[in-house]
Amino acid sequence: MTKGHETYTASFKNNVLQEYRRGIHGCGFKSLAKGCKIKGGHTLIAQWYRQWDGTIGSLERKSGGGRPRSMTKQEVTRYILNFVKRKNRQYKPVDYRTVQSHIDTSLHRKVPLSTIQRYGRKECGIKSKQTNELIPRDLDPGYWMEIANFRRLLQRIGNDRLIFFDETAVYYTMYPRRTLVAPGQQALIIVDKPSAYASRYDLTGAINGSQPIACMVLTPDDRKEKDIKGVRKHIVNEWILKKLAPAINRLAIDNVYLICDKSRAHNKLDMMQAFKDANCPPVIGIHYVSTASSKYISPLDNPIWHSLKETHRGLYPITASNLPKLISKTFFSLSCTEIRGAYRKCAISYGAGVFYDQPNG
Repeated sequence: MTKGHETYTASFKNNVLQEYRRGIHGCGFKSLAKGCKIKGGHTLIAQWYRQWDGTIGSLERKSGGGRPRSMTKQEVTRYILNFVKRKNRQYKPVDYRTVQSHIDTSLHRKVPLSTIQRYGRKECGIKSKQTNELIPRDLDPGYWMEIANFRRLLQRIGNDRLIFFDETAVYYTMYPRRTLVAPGQQALIIVDKPSAYASRYDLTGAINGSQPIACMVLTPDDRKEKDIKGVRKHIVNEWILKKLAPAINRLAIDNVYLICDKSRAHNKLDMMQAFKDANCPPVIGIHYVSTASSKYISPLDNPIWHSLKETHRGLYPITASNLPKLISKTFFSLSCTEIRGAYRKCAISYGAGVFYDQPNG
């Protein structure tokens, strides 16, 4: 045995003591300690002997002295663990002060907050995690059935034949959310103006299951020149004609489907006409993502846009002159591994569970 005294089991102690013979050479405490390599020596074996009544149970480790527990184990389970579980199932936030108030009301006695936190962490396995927001629609079985059916439809089509395209806003000043802070200092940075008032650049991008295909960056000057406030239908159709359709032709993949959300800028008839005008026969259809479900189905809307913006934050500071090129460069630097991971996360890869991310109602 190489560990501390407390690691010796009651069964091991019992076996050692059964070898003890008072007054017989080679069977005393010192001989047993040396032969069994017991770290406590003969003194420890003598302590076991005084505790021993011939049964294994008498050698079981007893809890030490000290202050008594503030709550029994049954109370911990009932008033801490079960209370937190109930709040979780109701999708309501809960913290240890709320738990403490519940315990005070239920048991009619005060339990220190630090004690409740220790019981929660060590005995109940409760952890503090970042919350994810849900709205009533996210708990609607019908809503998730629509998502599941659309995922099954997409899974029957090869990922390289599924081209997702979507728009997002990238701001000129997107400051890093985190910074290293030395002891005694504050996490403050000087900015020209808040991010909410920064110039907006509209990024439109298209990917398939293995690579980025095409993108367009609409700058504030572009919007001013065209007298528009954002991406409009004629802008999308012009981009399809000049950029997206030629890029799809270069892929040399037949029977391609375009997947996008339903909006005024995405008109199926107009977009299909733009593909025909650009002589792009591989595109044979366009599917709209089911209502308000892009974050669960579109690889762009969910993981990729977030990743791109975090990369953009890491490039701070930047200038307005090179920002469009940086955005395009970041988009085209998306790796095959990252894109495939995004497709899997959205459960549109073949064999993925279509209900895997549904909240438990």
